[in-house]
Amino acid sequence: MSFRNLETTSHKAGVACYGYMINTNTYEAFRQINPEKFIDTMGRCVVDSIKDGTALQEPWRLSVFLTFAYSDLKKYKFYYWVAHPAPFSLPETLSVTPTKFAASEFTSSQIEKLLTSFFQLDARARNFFTVFVSGKDDLNVDDLSKGVEYAKLSNKGDSQQEKNEVYFAFYDPCVSAEPGWPLRNLLCLLLWHCPMYCFTHDIKVLSLRSDKVQTAIIFTLRFKKDKDMEAIKKAISEGHLVGWESNVNGKMGPNIVNLSNIMDPAKLSDRAVSLNLKLMKWRLVPDLDLEKISGLRCLLLGAGTLGCSVARVLLGWGINNMTLVDNSTVSHSNTVRQSLYTHEDAVQRRHKVHAAKDALLRIRPSMNVEGVVLHIPMPGHVVGQSMMETTREAVSKLQELVTSHDVVFLLLDSREARWLPTLLCAATNKIAINAALGFDSYTVQRHGTRDTLSDPASPNLTVQNPAGHDLGCYFCNDVTQPGNSQTDRTLDQQCTVSRPGLSQIAAGLAVELLMAVTQHFQGISARALMNNDRDDCRENVDNSLVGLLGGVPHTIRGSLWSHDMKLTITHRSPFCTACSTPLIKEYRQRDFAFVLDACNMPNYLEKLSGLEEVLKRSDLDELCYTMETSSEDEES
Repeated sequence: MSFRNLETTSHKAGVACYGYMINTNTYEAFRQINPEKFIDTMGRCVVDSIKDGTALQEPWRLSVFLTFAYSDLKKYKFYYWVAHPAPFSLPETLSVTPTKFAASEFTSSQIEKLLTSFFQLDARARNFFTVFVSGKDDLNVDDLSKGVEYAKLSNKGDSQQEKNEVYFAFYDPCVSAEPGWPLRNLLCLLLWHCPMYCFTHDIKVLSLRSDKVQTAIIFTLRFKKDKDMEAIKKAISEGHLVGWESNVNGKMGPNIVNLSNIMDPAKLSDRAVSLNLKLMKWRLVPDLDLEKISGLRCLLLGAGTLGCSVARVLLGWGINNMTLVDNSTVSHSNTVRQSLYTHEDAVQRRHKVHAAKDALLRIRPSMNVEGVVLHIPMPGHVVGQSMMETTREAVSKLQELVTSHDVVFLLLDSREARWLPTLLCAATNKIAINAALGFDSYTVQRHGTRDTLSDPASPNLTVQNPAGHDLGCYFCNDVTQPGNSQTDRTLDQQCTVSRPGLSQIAAGLAVELLMAVTQHFQGISARALMNNDRDDCRENVDNSLVGLLGGVPHTIRGSLWSHDMKLTITHRSPFCTACSTPLIKEYRQRDFAFVLDACNMPNYLEKLSGLEEVLKRSDLDELCYTMETSSEDEES
């Protein structure tokens, strides 16, 4: 606990105030301070200055303030309670005349003299002083002690003194029509040093509230007759002290000030990193909904090259909530391609999600980021009895993650690893953004919406710009169910070999595709933008293809070989092995048992979706001609 003697001063029209502050070391010590005992003990100096007369020569002693406080320097919260001690017991007073402004009682010449003389007083004498008026334009300002001397002589019948009119003035912090707490201490001083004057004369009080003397308020007070002077002095000397300020809620209790926005480095960083977004809104896109973006809960499945790049771009858009899922560790070959990892992470063989979480928090300490080590069950990867329980837990955890997030990025290292997340997103209608890399090519895609109750059996293939319910997923072009792509592959075939700049391009497009979705009035149901729509969009800003950030394509395919980018569309397939209605319904009915069969039973998904029958059709060649096939390798 620390104890300090404080002095505060204001501008040239202000006064000097002295006080004492106790700053406790703990919040518990702050709570244990007894306010009544504190003010009675620390505020006794006010009463002592009245009794021994020092307040007459040093009137600032009547304006002492007391503060006890606690500073939570970790959370940048400050607790404090301020008191202005004053005796509780005073004789009853009556207002003789209605209050009025100084401008109605003093001439303009007197007001000018009052203002000039007030500024000439020492700052420590402005708290309380005396104003003498004699004659029409004569006005003098003097020390408080001169006013008390005048009162004593007046009570002795000095005729010369009676020619003057005296005002006891004080600097009043009150903003309402009533006088503030300093008047109580002034009256106590007058009762102690010139009691007979107080009971035989009207007491004129001048309440000065700023350097605008014209607005000063004049109160005329009179004490009720009371001959027991000793009882009055005893009440002042030994009575309880009052004067605690009410808090901002109007209740008796301490105030709490949260300064984290201007002192916490993490919050200062938040304000700085959002500057670019605010400039975008102020200068270019006034209707940009930044809160809608920052509130998104993003789930990144895969923390490899694409996962790291997507996370960094999401940071630039002010995303606050992010979860990364992966089950691999950082290797030495990762650090130059995967931007969130360091050599030390590789030496320690840290899990990618843990290293990525720490890296993101170093960039933005206040964000909410989690890393989950998880192996995603995959079709073609048989689940034996020994893996049954861990697989069940993995499916349950993935279901929980998809349900609790708004957006799912599919950035995994194999095609089959994307199957279960695709199914879960379709079953829960979550926004799914898929990205995959080849050597010099990439694919970025948003999955369409699914409604097993109202969606028609087949999409309308004649619509030029299909809406979300007619758009396909990553597997809608496949003519076989996903299987184990790692079987009988050499190391160079298991790992994606991509040009180093490719992941940043694909990651940027994936995040920007999400932003375009969030700022389109139809969201994920927005109609798909095609290459040949761009000129129409620019000419017709009311076109439903256009959102706040432009059009929202379905699939973006690009190549660094030709430096080309194309917008394509994959229609929803009623026989898709990942998002078709039969699969969604079967999953909702059987849950984990369905996932287990998909992993262990060959051709199970093809039979369930109806794809097996389609492959037997006589017009299969013609059907396959109309379906695009994806040749992109997967990101690792």
